[in-house]
Amino acid sequence: MDTYTLFAGQFLPFNERYLPGGHNACAGSGTALALRHVYKALEDKNADLAQARWDETPAGMFAGREAAGAPVLIIPKAGENRLYICLDAEAAEKKISPEQLIKKSPAKAAASGCLYCATASPSHPFDLIEKVRRGWSAAGAAYIHILCPCPTAWGFEMENTVRIARMAVESRIFPLYEIAEGHYNITVEGVRPRTVADYAGRQARFASWKKAQIAALQEQTDKLYAQLQASAAREMN
Repeated sequence: MDTYTLFAGQFLPFNERYLPGGHNACAGSGTALALRHVYKALEDKNADLAQARWDETPAGMFAGREAAGAPVLIIPKAGENRLYICLDAEAAEKKISPEQLIKKSPAKAAASGCLYCATASPSHPFDLIEKVRRGWSAAGAAYIHILCPCPTAWGFEMENTVRIARMAVESRIFPLYEIAEGHYNITVEGVRPRTVADYAGRQARFASWKKAQIAALQEQTDKLYAQLQASAAREMN
């Protein structure tokens, strides 16, 4: 089924907003792909995209170091509420630090009063589209944090953007989950997680990392994912 979900999104109603001029992102840009899915999600939701504006992640509200400077599409909702879409290319740096890999912004957004918060990835288009729609439908402010691999800066072939995004999810470095009114739910959970070493080994930006650094990141990833599972399990009991 996963094979087909990469293509089935093309059948959703959508007015192509990049045409006729295209976009100025690099070839294989995860940001361009993710934004295209966002537009698909809101196509029939009466969202006034003409009134949307771009900004950097609002630091005072929910941005941690991992999202500092990431572009955010801010879409007005009813009243004073907003839907924040963070397009995170992890600073598009050729060298990456552990702090940039661990995403804390969704939890910070929830603690700051956003009624719906979630992570999303262009590797899982229907999960992404559904979360954007839930964020739009939420009664209050909402925040969606989308991972956007950058082939130029991260160091991988441009045709592998979706593959790298999927590997981030499979390695649990970037788990897909949502927080709805304080309640956690893991939306995609694989049976056999991929190793962090496998994920990092496909990208040039990790070339300078030592085995001990990869092992430490694996340990931290496992610990945080176990905490996420525990939070989601509490909601089911």
